[in-house]
Amino acid sequence: MTMELNLHGEPRVVDSVPALEQTLLDARALAQCELWLTMTMTMATDAEQGPALCMLRNGGNAWLMYLSGQDELSFHSLGDEEETGECSYLLSNGQVDVYPEAWCVDVDLCQQAFIAFFKTGGARPAGIAWEAD
Repeated sequence: MTMELNLHGEPRVVDSVPALEQTLLDARALAQCELWLTMTMTMATDAEQGPALCMLRNGGNAWLMYLSGQDELSFHSLGDEEETGECSYLLSNGQVDVYPEAWCVDVDLCQQAFIAFFKTGGARPAGIAWEAD
């Protein structure tokens, strides 16, 4: 099992929790970012994508998306469901997407979710309220 990390279009090697924590610090220094952590599974000669965790962040607004892997189940984080606004996010390909602020969770909680995802080998982080897509 290996994990591939991509910080706003820049692939990085993450082979330990300290390496992941450093990348999370680097992500905090950016005004906006798209951060992916993906588990890859190598079976014989084929590499299959395993579960993935994504964070989109714009300043203090951040939300998570969890993709379960091969079975195509996906989930997004839930924050304050009473929040009615929207927030825009700059993706690594230059595209700007808009998502409900009700999906936003604390940036520190997002970072803790990345560490939990890494430590559990790709399990959906338990410290986040999730809604199926």
